[in-house]
Amino acid sequence: MTVRPLPLIACLILTLMVSLGSRQAYQAISQFGANRATADKTQSGHPPRHKHASHLRQSAVDQAPSTELHISLPPANNPTALNDWQQLETALSRQERQQAPILAAQLAESLRQQPDPDVYLRISTHVLHPNEPLANKAILLDLLTDTATPEALNQLLDFADLELDPSLSVLVLQSIARIGDNRWGGQFHEELSPTLEAAWDNPMRNDVEFLAALAKAIASIGAPKGVAQLLQTVSTTNTSQDSEATRRAKQEGAFSAIPQIRNPAAAAALAKGLEQEPIGSAAFDASGRGLASINSPNATQILIDYAKDAPIESSQNLAAWVPQINDEDSLKQFAATPENAFKNPEVGAPIQHAADKYRDNIAATNPVIQHGAKLK
Repeated sequence: MTVRPLPLIACLILTLMVSLGSRQAYQAISQFGANRATADKTQSGHPPRHKHASHLRQSAVDQAPSTELHISLPPANNPTALNDWQQLETALSRQERQQAPILAAQLAESLRQQPDPDVYLRISTHVLHPNEPLANKAILLDLLTDTATPEALNQLLDFADLELDPSLSVLVLQSIARIGDNRWGGQFHEELSPTLEAAWDNPMRNDVEFLAALAKAIASIGAPKGVAQLLQTVSTTNTSQDSEATRRAKQEGAFSAIPQIRNPAAAAALAKGLEQEPIGSAAFDASGRGLASINSPNATQILIDYAKDAPIESSQNLAAWVPQINDEDSLKQFAATPENAFKNPEVGAPIQHAADKYRDNIAATNPVIQHGAKLK
């Protein structure tokens, strides 16, 4: 496990000493020391302890009433975010389950505009506090996922480095997996991908659930380098030094995640896989499925151009990929492709079938075409 600096967690221990009293502070410091010891062992080559080891037990205090944490921290850098946080903290302490998510969304917007380390520290304090109800922790983790900035992602990855209660660990991994789905501002946030790519390349991370969450996030963001990384994982030319178990976990995670790509910017990386990987290989199939899942004219044209000269052995692959495409402009591209454009008619058959189906649907909804006008 690569050891990242944990300034928020270190500061959190100090604040817990103030808020929890000596006994619980001692427990918190002991846990922190155990985690650091684990990290130090990792640096020296010893494997990290598994976060889901049998000695971990679900904490009964997760079911206890919320405990308000009164912590003395420096003034926030973002007064708007601090005000939003204070409102959210009050709603959480009162267990206002309907109002809290609304306030969390408001805070997420403030943190996107201007990150504030002190507000993130307050979030960490509640997520790691043993007496905070699990439902509140879920709202706060959703807040970080909704924020979808590098700062929010780093905090989620910091949580994933700790040995948490299993129920909380599951929520953390779900939040990491979903962070790429958030397209606030109407865009794919490719700035998150380098952090996820670095975690994916870490040879010490062999937790199957963690790798699956990373793969899902990388695919959902769809940055070209991240997509190429996933393809390389399932490629026959994969030369990673991972253990066999880790390599298999990564391959399964990457292959399952690639069909969730939606970013048109990933098309070129997938096209490269389509051209270079052997027909019938996992990377070849993943490349085509990825292009089909993008559902954009550029990605669809890559599949059409490939099919024109493709060998007959790829006909079954095209038959599986093409029906996944339902973008209106892509269907028009199918209809505009001449039937004789394909060297092997069997390969082009799925495209022609999609084109015929599109024409039939147009004719069924267009009175002019129904009465004999020619569809152009």
